[in-house]
Amino acid sequence: MSDEKFWYFFGGIFLVVGVGFLGASLGVNVFADPDMLNKGTPVWLFVLAGVVLSIFGGTIIYYARAFGQRDLRLMQEGVALKATVSDIRRSNISINRQTRWHVCYDYEYPPGRKRKGESRAMLAESVMGYKPGDQVDIKADPQKPELSVFLGK
Repeated sequence: MSDEKFWYFFGGIFLVVGVGFLGASLGVNVFADPDMLNKGTPVWLFVLAGVVLSIFGGTIIYYARAFGQRDLRLMQEGVALKATVSDIRRSNISINRQTRWHVCYDYEYPPGRKRKGESRAMLAESVMGYKPGDQVDIKADPQKPELSVFLGK
């Protein structure tokens, strides 16, 4: 499973659980006999949990989609450039106990304007072939040159 699909899946879990809490609390408020409810657990707590989990899951999905669309746009419309690898840095994120890594790179766009970029988090096998000083391909956004997408060798 790619990282993008993972984030959709991960966010979807929280969204489904949150909507489930909201639906259950609505069902309890509408259909349950008030005398049968547990008086020690307020129903608003389930509504709050549903709202928080739904917002959290929706936010993860929103950002996964936004980053994916941005990368796709840069792949199609970006200016092709050469960049120099400056570092291979460990990501703060591990997915399924697999550490992710970033390829950090330097580039100039427009010419004479030095900028820094970083790949999306990648598996160790994907970054093993890179070392500082290597030339790599990237695409930079013509309207926002500080945005770039890593293409590799």
